[in-house]
Amino acid sequence: MEKQTIQPFLTVANYHLLEQQMNKIIQTLATTKDKNVILAVHGIVESEITAKLALSTAETQLIEQLFNVTDRAHGEAYLERLKPYVIPFKAVTASTLKSLFKKEKKLKLPKLEDMDFQQICYLAWDDPGTHRKYVVLEQDEQLKAIKGTFSHNTMKGICALCNRHSEVGLFTTSVKGQVVGTFTNYSNYICADSQTCNRHVTDIEKTKAFFERITQK
Repeated sequence: MEKQTIQPFLTVANYHLLEQQMNKIIQTLATTKDKNVILAVHGIVESEITAKLALSTAETQLIEQLFNVTDRAHGEAYLERLKPYVIPFKAVTASTLKSLFKKEKKLKLPKLEDMDFQQICYLAWDDPGTHRKYVVLEQDEQLKAIKGTFSHNTMKGICALCNRHSEVGLFTTSVKGQVVGTFTNYSNYICADSQTCNRHVTDIEKTKAFFERITQK
């Protein structure tokens, strides 16, 4: 199978899903030599992958190499081989972000040059001076943006963005009400660390659903 014949086909969330499933296999191999247990875990992993990824024959052959992973080093090498097939987050510029948050006169921008767009499902950054958090997601080939305040009084809980148990804080957005000049606040618990949250996202549809709930209120 020629590597060049396969175009990028994995979303960042797909990549994280494969990493998560690979970790299940590695953990199982590290704790048992029971072939039946190992085969059972392989079956669970295969079901998780096939339920979320529609693959061509060549793509399937590439993904099936996951089941040959035997340890952490082998797994890391496998993930590196997958990276050329990951569709990165839509490239953004400073001017793009300013246009998305055009009402923010003193918008503090993230360091885009430090971003690995093959590792993020959504873009988020904080302005510590104002306690604001800015979040950008690609939806229907368009970038959508929300902003709000983030409380760093964190606790353990379920994140509304990645749906994983994590260290979370309260993210509060303000939405225009039906009466002119009125606003309604909506609060959700999300991960305190956006990089960690991104690594947790294995189903981008759930993250998109969060955006829909916020932007359509």
